[in-house]
Amino acid sequence: MYREESALFSGNLLLTPHSVRGRRETKGIYVPQHRHDEGMLALVHEGLVLVQAGNEVWTVMPGSLGWIPPGVMHGARWFGDAHGSFLFVRPDACAQLPSVCRSWPSSRLIEAVVERIASGPPGMLSEAYLAQLFEVLLEEVRLREHDPMPLPMPEDPRLQDLANTLLSTPDDPSGIDDWAQRLNMSSRTLMRRFRQETGVTLGQWRQRARLLRALEMLGRGGSVTEAALAVGYESTSAFIGSFRAAFGVTPSRYVAGRD
Repeated sequence: MYREESALFSGNLLLTPHSVRGRRETKGIYVPQHRHDEGMLALVHEGLVLVQAGNEVWTVMPGSLGWIPPGVMHGARWFGDAHGSFLFVRPDACAQLPSVCRSWPSSRLIEAVVERIASGPPGMLSEAYLAQLFEVLLEEVRLREHDPMPLPMPEDPRLQDLANTLLSTPDDPSGIDDWAQRLNMSSRTLMRRFRQETGVTLGQWRQRARLLRALEMLGRGGSVTEAALAVGYESTSAFIGSFRAAFGVTPSRYVAGRD
């Protein structure tokens, strides 16, 4: 999601493909705040991506397509194994996409179009063919509903470190008192500050983070039981209950509905 060598990309192409692969890192792969002149469509194949643009923070799950308009300052943190395909959209073509950041569940057609564009070096496909593929991609995106899955992040560096650790190791059994001691503050102060900065309690935030990491694992083919245990639930039934309360359906039905 971040390019250090902008010279690799031509501003004359309608769509410029790029791909990212990276192994998991402690507390995720950090992408610093940056902006680019083009718009960016990001199809996430593996990993959970947490994107922050201004005051807005949202997640892009595996099997989802994210969009960042040109000129928008943004940063990200990628949890798990990173694998994504990116299309940088020439600025004059971005008016056909939203003026704000968005994400949508992908589809087989979206994945096929992105793969066709990204399967060769820039310039391999003619501009006319790229324009046709882009129109197909736009029409398919218009059929999908915005799927933000927000996870508010605190601004205090210490609380950010806590949040990133909980996302990286969702099965960590440490309680509030343990974290307060590590952060050198009282439990009451920790709970108060975290709620002030995120709008939710630390317990509510942690449960949401665990469910999002579980969705990542389910999305790459893991079983419900495997996902439940990997994110710290003691039983599959407890995980299913929490999942249903958060998303309105069981994990299996939720994943099936995104295919």
